[in-house]
Amino acid sequence: MYAERELEAFVAVLDSGSVSLAAERLIRTQPSVSRQIASLERQVGAPLFRRMPNGMVTTYAGERLEPMARDLVRRGRRAREVMTGIVNEQRSFVASTPEMTSILVLAPFIAQGGAISDVMIATPAEAYDRLRTGADLAVTTSPPPSRLRGTRVMTLPLLCQMPESHPLAQGNHVELRELVSGPFLTSGRGSAAWAQIQQVAEGEGWSLEMASLGADAPIIQARSAAGNGPCVVVEPPRFGLVSRPLQHRGQGMRCALYASWERTHYAGDDIRRVVSELRDFTTVHVPGLYPEGTYPVYG
Repeated sequence: MYAERELEAFVAVLDSGSVSLAAERLIRTQPSVSRQIASLERQVGAPLFRRMPNGMVTTYAGERLEPMARDLVRRGRRAREVMTGIVNEQRSFVASTPEMTSILVLAPFIAQGGAISDVMIATPAEAYDRLRTGADLAVTTSPPPSRLRGTRVMTLPLLCQMPESHPLAQGNHVELRELVSGPFLTSGRGSAAWAQIQQVAEGEGWSLEMASLGADAPIIQARSAAGNGPCVVVEPPRFGLVSRPLQHRGQGMRCALYASWERTHYAGDDIRRVVSELRDFTTVHVPGLYPEGTYPVYG
């Protein structure tokens, strides 16, 4: 079994490109880091780095060791955090989530005392993969796979946002048929908004050739404000846009925010309690992010 300090030295050299910078980062002496790398190389049975003019470069053995070393270092740190929390009776967890969910939901939850110690940013499609690499729970709009335990945190309405001067802004809602007949914007193919639009369009036989996909909500909202068409998001409006519920055949379109974790997680009951607290928090917090009277609440 490789020693944790040796693996930490290996990862620090990987990230900094030199033994001296790695030593500074770890608050160790340069000779001690060199000895730890040499010890690890003896255990592996092969060199892990080549010295090049621009710094230390991994060998084939170093490349193969890198993902395992990073995972072991991360798990070691997490184990210390967990045990400290148990001893001090202060349990906290790491969540994987898309960036906007982190900003709008999890950061305010943490500020109110929610038991989340850190966040790993991931796309909706990648959030569940982070449960294998350090995250305790995933909070995202993608439905969880059956291998996980999970629950719906809240239902989110799909919102059509555009400048107030846009013709679609004149009503109290926007029908999807009207939206797809002209240029519009939404987040990438992994987003819940795009998945809902695509599902309905396929069922109705509608073309989506007028759609333009962007990186995330702030960017497509900015493009909408610049006159590139309405956008479909779940986030609060920005840049002077007005917000209208998106409907299909008179029914509000929506997606869900889920929280999920591994069935065998050592603290499954504690995570379930944190998720219940998160659900109660979002029920009050999220509607308050939107201009008064513009957020349709679904059960």
